[in-house]
Amino acid sequence: MLDPTKERILDAAAIIIREQGSAALTVEAAADLAGVSRKTVYNHFENKYALIDDAASAWTARVMAVLAEIAADEGLPFITKLNKIVERAYAELKNSGRLLTGGAVSQHPRLASFQNMLQERLRGFITDILQNAINEGYIKKEFSSKRLTYVIVNFVVGLTVLDGVDEEAFSRVDVLKDSLKAMVGGILTDAGAEAMRGSPIFE
Repeated sequence: MLDPTKERILDAAAIIIREQGSAALTVEAAADLAGVSRKTVYNHFENKYALIDDAASAWTARVMAVLAEIAADEGLPFITKLNKIVERAYAELKNSGRLLTGGAVSQHPRLASFQNMLQERLRGFITDILQNAINEGYIKKEFSSKRLTYVIVNFVVGLTVLDGVDEEAFSRVDVLKDSLKAMVGGILTDAGAEAMRGSPIFE
């Protein structure tokens, strides 16, 4: 179980990064928002970069836990479950602000470790969902769930290092939706296309 003080500091750091970007995160700012001393922050984190890394990791763990809980609900039909997962994932991405953008992670030296952790958590989760879709007859049999997993993970992780989007009229979530829409349209069977009508992917 996470130490309540550490959790408060991580929540404070995540809020600062999400709203202002990593440049605004200092040990002092995190301490002030969390209502603790600078010494307390240093008792839990070596420096601001460790704080950034752990705040991003904690956010990812929380999101993945929520999505895994939906995926484990055996009372939901597959398409309903998939739509709930997609809706929740999009909502979390929208709410992440600058937490998952270049402003949050690309400027600190532990980006590679963060990306590896994110990819590892996503891979198993997405592979299971895709394999279920293949088993249900919604995805053409020529496609491998493992290969498609890497395609989707590449889309998601690519959002963290994509430059220039923040100055555009569209968001990173819009880019992800377009990417998935283009890919999913090519892998679905006729039954899959019919079942996916009304999915958030195709809004």
